[in-house]
Amino acid sequence: MKKIILSAVVFITFVLIMCKPESNPVDSNTPVVDPITRIWTNEADSNYTIFFVTFDSTVTRGIFWGREDHPNEGSNDLCGFFDGVYVEFDVQRPFGGRTKFKGKFINSNRMELGSPEGTITITR
Repeated sequence: MKKIILSAVVFITFVLIMCKPESNPVDSNTPVVDPITRIWTNEADSNYTIFFVTFDSTVTRGIFWGREDHPNEGSNDLCGFFDGVYVEFDVQRPFGGRTKFKGKFINSNRMELGSPEGTITITR
């Protein structure tokens, strides 16, 4: 049990160090409509989901981490930040390295995200 708790503390510390909102280029202070913590599904492929977790869901900016379940790339860790409606995160892919996603909330149940792979719309 102690190993699990220690592993969780190390993981959260790593995420907090790697995902600093100070590097955010956006100055918007529009609050996120609802907490980002949820499973989000790609509208074009229901087998492609992204799960976000944050403790900063009631503020206008914060960091998050989670998992991407990609139909071709598998299950991958991610971390990022939000600032108002702006969202940015990196997914660590096993063979392709990091993939950066940038986008925004369209409303409380929809996000549009762009990456080198193209644009996706995710919903909850």
